[in-house]
Amino acid sequence: MDVLCVDGDPDSFERTAAGLERELADVTLHPASTADRALELLAAEPIECVVSVYELPDRDGVDLLSSVRAEYGSLPFVLAPRAGSERIAAAAVAAGVTGYVPSDAPEDRSTAIAARVVEAVGRHDAHTAADRDRQLVALHEASAALITATTREEVAEVAVEAVSDIHGLVASTVYLYDEEANVVEPTASTEAALELSWDTGEPPTYGPGESIVWRAFERGEAERVGNVPADPDAANPETTIRSQLTVPLDEYGVLVTGSHAPNAFDERDVTLGRILAGNVVAALEQVDRRRELARRNERLDEFASVVGHDLRNPLSVASGRLDLARADVDPDSPAKEHLEAAKYALDRIETLIDDLLRLAREATEEPDLEPIRLSELVDHCRGAVDTDGATLRVATDRSIYADESRIRQCFENLIRNSVEHGSTGSRTASGDDVERAGDDVTVTVGELADGSGIYIEDDGPGIDPERREQIFDAGYSTSHEGTGFGLRIVERIVESHGWEIAAAESETGGARFEITGVGFVDDAE
Repeated sequence: MDVLCVDGDPDSFERTAAGLERELADVTLHPASTADRALELLAAEPIECVVSVYELPDRDGVDLLSSVRAEYGSLPFVLAPRAGSERIAAAAVAAGVTGYVPSDAPEDRSTAIAARVVEAVGRHDAHTAADRDRQLVALHEASAALITATTREEVAEVAVEAVSDIHGLVASTVYLYDEEANVVEPTASTEAALELSWDTGEPPTYGPGESIVWRAFERGEAERVGNVPADPDAANPETTIRSQLTVPLDEYGVLVTGSHAPNAFDERDVTLGRILAGNVVAALEQVDRRRELARRNERLDEFASVVGHDLRNPLSVASGRLDLARADVDPDSPAKEHLEAAKYALDRIETLIDDLLRLAREATEEPDLEPIRLSELVDHCRGAVDTDGATLRVATDRSIYADESRIRQCFENLIRNSVEHGSTGSRTASGDDVERAGDDVTVTVGELADGSGIYIEDDGPGIDPERREQIFDAGYSTSHEGTGFGLRIVERIVESHGWEIAAAESETGGARFEITGVGFVDDAE
């Protein structure tokens, strides 16, 4: 324990020091003969308690106590006058003394002082621990609230309330950076911050070199100022705010909180501020991602509208006219072959439009989850996919949570891929298509051994390892009949559920798709 012992009388000091060293284990005494020297030591040493007499050469002990309270808050302070009185005791209590030892204490004076020191430091530590618990609770609550914030303004509102709760103060503001104007603007403030003497009734906007706020933003470092009016970058030297903690929010801006007491913030406050700032930055990044996603979805909606309406109409007209032309042309006419090629091209366009619209839907709509049994899903695929004699097996009786229409599309595409590419001889080791030589492929659906998801595999020739990453790319296909969007749609469906998919090799060397992160339905449900 580091104790500052303030006494201008050498003999009195020696007696007090001897008693404290006798009564307190591992105490380190820092002697000061004047109040001014005591304040110097407080600024330089990690003092945990001040013990002072009333009678000092430069001022009295109550004056020193008042200075300590103004500069160091609730630091334990024990006053032990050599000749006390009720007037001194009353003044000490009014100034916020932690412990008082009257001159006529019944026990030994040094024993009484030591007891008051232990008591004062213990109360202070308990109070500090309670404050820390409160701060951690406030930080946790703020983190939870930030996760659900949907706008920058909402994030800023949560942040100012949180920083005030964490530090036990009420004057807080979040400034967000306006890149176009090159300024930081107040986005959210507590009532106490708004009540400060601003000319406009709210915190001002700051540009380069105009304030402590801008300085911290420009440097990108948290900063605590113990005497704001004396700071050369103080925007308002007449402010009633004495202490200010400014924490950058990366490129987004800064978080500011102030106190009317000088030197109100310590390193713990800075650390808590940085933690909160990190959470605020994460929330702002999430808001930006959502905003960008909303813009992308809007563009996709416009694209889907064009594809679904403006392209389908002329396509329908072309298909109708083509059907009339095909009916009028002699089957043996050379034009018949050209018309059939045109029909094939128009059908391909129709298929591509369907696939593109599915991709747009997967990118813009949230899945509606419900329990779905895998065996029933495979039964659906037997009727929806031309299996061409292939065998479909289910190696599990589990159910998963998924969007029914989307997971059906996902399984249809995967099973169709296995049927079309997985039959014996239908795919070479390089992935090139050759003429089908059989329809004996078996497609199996089961649960992964580690319980992390499901698999769909076949016993065909498999996929070249070098091409397993490419197969999910839009437009990639090894088949002249394929659009190249089937597996891309599968990947989008999987991602929309928050899952992951990867291509692998089955035990028989065939193609295997593993979907992880799947939520299984509890068998007891």
